[in-house]
Amino acid sequence: MTREEKLKMLLHPEQYTDEQMDEMLNDTNINIPDADEAWECFRGEKLEGRGETAFKKFSLMKIAAMFIGVLMLSGITYAAIHMVQSLGAGDNTPSMTEARMSDSRQQSGDTDKLAADSIPAKPVIFEDAELSAILSEVAAFYQVQPVFKSEASKHVRLYFTWDKKQTIDEMIDTFNKFERIHITRENQKLIVE
Repeated sequence: MTREEKLKMLLHPEQYTDEQMDEMLNDTNINIPDADEAWECFRGEKLEGRGETAFKKFSLMKIAAMFIGVLMLSGITYAAIHMVQSLGAGDNTPSMTEARMSDSRQQSGDTDKLAADSIPAKPVIFEDAELSAILSEVAAFYQVQPVFKSEASKHVRLYFTWDKKQTIDEMIDTFNKFERIHITRENQKLIVE
């Protein structure tokens, strides 16, 4: 059978009988490689047509690959060390600055004032709270003492939003806008009438 006939049979097997297909398969020569010869070639004992052994070529490639690997590993190590040193240098500077700042705060004695200034104050919301409860918290913040002239003024209930950024005088003005409350300040006392 010619090669063209075999191709036609492979492309259009429906046009041929099973006997014709079997004849074509039996007629086909398949080159089976010799396993011993392939093994010898793999082991590197012979390289066809060159006169040198594959083993020697393999050894040179192995040495070159190891050399390249060592170079890459040393480059990666150098880069890692450089990055760690640069990050370490960047981390030390702020911590030294923070240490200096904390030392200066302790020396100046204004630690409470700096801490209060650096933390943003959120407004405090009192919902249906008695005036005595509101003023006790406000007075503690401003370091004053509330004094009530009448017992009824203690029990006045309010909805009040207190902004801690206000001065004590601004806070007193805000309270005095209510009809039933009148507050005055004398030294370190808040007098509620």
